[in-house]
Amino acid sequence: MTAAESDVYSINFGPHHPATHGVLRLSLEISGEEVIVCNPDIGYLHRGVEKIAENKKFVSIIPYVDRLDYLAPSPQEHAYVTALERLLNIDPPMRAVFIRTIIDELTRISSHIMGIGSATYDLGCLSLFLYGFEEREKVMDIFEAITGARMHLACYVPGGVLADISDDIIERVYSFLDGLGFYLNAVEKMALNSRIFAKRTKNIGVISAKMAKRHGISGVNLRASGIPYDIRKSIPYGAYADLEFEPIILTGGDCYDRTKLRFLEIQQSVDLIKQCLKLMPSGATCNHLHPSLHSLTLPPHSIVYAATETPRGEFGVHLLLDKETTKPYRLHFKSPCFAHVQLLKKLLIGAQIPDITAILGSLDFIMGCCDR
Repeated sequence: MTAAESDVYSINFGPHHPATHGVLRLSLEISGEEVIVCNPDIGYLHRGVEKIAENKKFVSIIPYVDRLDYLAPSPQEHAYVTALERLLNIDPPMRAVFIRTIIDELTRISSHIMGIGSATYDLGCLSLFLYGFEEREKVMDIFEAITGARMHLACYVPGGVLADISDDIIERVYSFLDGLGFYLNAVEKMALNSRIFAKRTKNIGVISAKMAKRHGISGVNLRASGIPYDIRKSIPYGAYADLEFEPIILTGGDCYDRTKLRFLEIQQSVDLIKQCLKLMPSGATCNHLHPSLHSLTLPPHSIVYAATETPRGEFGVHLLLDKETTKPYRLHFKSPCFAHVQLLKKLLIGAQIPDITAILGSLDFIMGCCDR
């Protein structure tokens, strides 16, 4: 039986649908093929990390921070550890600063590869997803050689890092970076230069500059709408103040530009890592705090905010201490993914049902980061 176009139907999109990228549920009202109401329901992967942290010592919290955005753990560690270092009024050794930046940018490459792969897979291209996993495995192998862990490294600590980068690992990093050409060429051929991909993504899910600023969007999704805000440049941390680069900006604000910007940022990260490897000094990787990390105490009645540019945008750590000096009184994470998911309330209005998967994939959110 064919429904009249004027009829309005309520449907659930997800959390079972693979294109919801985890456990997001969209409560939709549709008229024909057009979405007229969208209410995102994020409550299916609640981590409770912020509450858990109130009962954990400061260093013990680091592995929990790792598991929020599980595709980009290291930049989140970086933000949390930076907050602790600010309260302690300490600076890590310069070699540790460069090691952190190298790991952050390798993580950005790995995450953007997954973002591109899942976005194109949602639209029917499996090849880039499989090619991307092969390159991501190489990044995981490098991480394992440095820290012994593949995904959740937990190697950033107040005062530096727990592992150094040897000459052999540096050679492996150069080999990986120089071998990315095949994957990048495949992305251009199968997605960016594909008429089918362009038809499915151009002028779809357009985020205007005004909308992006009003809704607190950050990261790639902001810069694809023409806003030149990148914490690595605007509020430098790590070694970024010593590196030569400018935020990459596109102006279309649609699904195509968001995917293309991730492709361009992979190339930028390759350059940033090579700069770090050339500039990285010798010396210690962790200062005198290392032996006493688990008995770490912070000044009472303190408050601090620190943020980093993760592959999904601004990840912020808001830490508050009361009288207790070995545990947080409150710990709040500013999640870039939360703002992106909330944007769906407006972004999907007027979209066609087949466009939903394209829009969700292009936003590249991670629900562990959103429902923290």
